[in-house]
Amino acid sequence: MGSVEKAEWHNLIGEPQYIDCFELLAQLPDSSIDLLFLDPPYNIGVFCKMPPDEYLAWCERWIKEGSRVLAANGAFWVSHKNPLILGKLSEMIAARGRERINWITWDKYNDTPSGEQFIMNRTKLHPQGKRSFDQDAEYLIYHTDEGNWTAQCDKERGFIFESLRAYLAGEWKKAKLNFEDARQAVRCAAGSGLPSHWFTRSQWALPTKRKYYQLRAYANSHNHGGEYLRREYEDLRREYEDLRYTFNNPGKVSSVWQIPPASSNGHPTPKPEKLLERIIETTSNPGDLVLDFFAGSFTTAVVAERLERKWICCDHNAEYVELGRARLEKSKVYQKELL
Repeated sequence: MGSVEKAEWHNLIGEPQYIDCFELLAQLPDSSIDLLFLDPPYNIGVFCKMPPDEYLAWCERWIKEGSRVLAANGAFWVSHKNPLILGKLSEMIAARGRERINWITWDKYNDTPSGEQFIMNRTKLHPQGKRSFDQDAEYLIYHTDEGNWTAQCDKERGFIFESLRAYLAGEWKKAKLNFEDARQAVRCAAGSGLPSHWFTRSQWALPTKRKYYQLRAYANSHNHGGEYLRREYEDLRREYEDLRYTFNNPGKVSSVWQIPPASSNGHPTPKPEKLLERIIETTSNPGDLVLDFFAGSFTTAVVAERLERKWICCDHNAEYVELGRARLEKSKVYQKELL
């Protein structure tokens, strides 16, 4: 099994790793990953079969480490066959400060001719007729954070927008002004809770452009020998957008995805490239770093490479790591031929 010095973790990028997931995670610094996609063993006997409590405890270990290495506004994706187990994994992720944004149903066989034939063939295996619909779906959860302040966020990661909040609150304090002054500056009712959304961590929000310049004008007209809120609003807005989580909305896409399964490639449970394309394109940007420590046939790496993302992918099965290397090499040759 491989081993990497912590100081050299960047050497993991762009090379399939034959290493246990926890050994790899131990090398990664806090908040170093932009997107985490995980397709763990489903505990149905293909790769592992543990007692249910033991399986969930194992999942909680990698969720804890995954949460640590993921950037504050990073995307946390998990795929699973069993919706009851996935619901528990979702609760574990949310408990570490990232709310669930979407529950995705991946419909693998409907709406395709081959899928219709697949379901018909499955039904013929049961001469008495099936008394339930075929469960030919898998499920995915997508978690991230928009900067809501909670005690758990504070404990685990800190507040995403703290730099902006601290700037606004610090400037208002330096001007020796209070919440009532802020209410007067933007002409809202006495006792209104609006200013708390700009200066405190509770339900923090960036002021609108108009209100920001009203605050600036008020502070500078009641100054105590200085100028306040000197940063331009567009500068604040850019920082705000950089800190928010990435979602490149593709439009006209619901939370039910009809994507055919992957063709056989030497791995028993490969994920289709189209599935990873949607995830990576939507919830990361070119140049971001993607992590998959249950890489299997390394579909995540192949797609990330093609979409100009950096990646770290590992598997504890040497055969699958070699399969991944071969796929990556073939993909790189193909991309060169297109140029």
